[in-house]
Amino acid sequence: MNVTEYFLKNGKINASKSKALKLIEKVWPNLNSNSHIRSSMFINNVFDKIEKKFQPSNALRGSIFEYLIMCVFFRNDINPFFYQVNLNFVHNVTFDLVLFDTNKKPIIISLKTSGKDAYKQVELEFYAAKQVHKNCRTIYVTYEDDAVRFIERKKELSEIHSIDEIYSTQDKDFDKLIKDLSSRDYIDPQKINYVRTGIFLGD
Repeated sequence: MNVTEYFLKNGKINASKSKALKLIEKVWPNLNSNSHIRSSMFINNVFDKIEKKFQPSNALRGSIFEYLIMCVFFRNDINPFFYQVNLNFVHNVTFDLVLFDTNKKPIIISLKTSGKDAYKQVELEFYAAKQVHKNCRTIYVTYEDDAVRFIERKKELSEIHSIDEIYSTQDKDFDKLIKDLSSRDYIDPQKINYVRTGIFLGD
């Protein structure tokens, strides 16, 4: 099944209008082809080819990265999840992805192509989430790898408290994250009163 059809089937009703998905599909038409390839390699290969061939704008790069992460989720049966999420009682913050495990624990994921530039914003957003959902797990995923050690150092110095985990899709640790997430079961978050708005994707 091609990438756009897969997203349409799984709840992204306007997927056919997405420029990011169209570019991904030009480089990787069938979502589940080469299923043995590591998730980090899948993202980096597709992203690199798109950048070299189509030279997308910064805004489009961000959208491409978000969709590639969702592709990885579908390729590894990590679903259902919410995309572009507003959580109840966490005002004026839209989170990129949220999963809910079987204990109703939110796993909140922020995605940025450049991690260093946005970490303060991400830290504040995760802080706001933790004020309401104290047991939530917060994960920051970046495309560029220069932010990982930078943020880990700030965590060691207690300058960052709300970003629980930081990963770059350039590193094998990202594959360990995907393996961990794929080992868990998730519930339909529409059945619990945590989400105000968001796009529900998956079974």
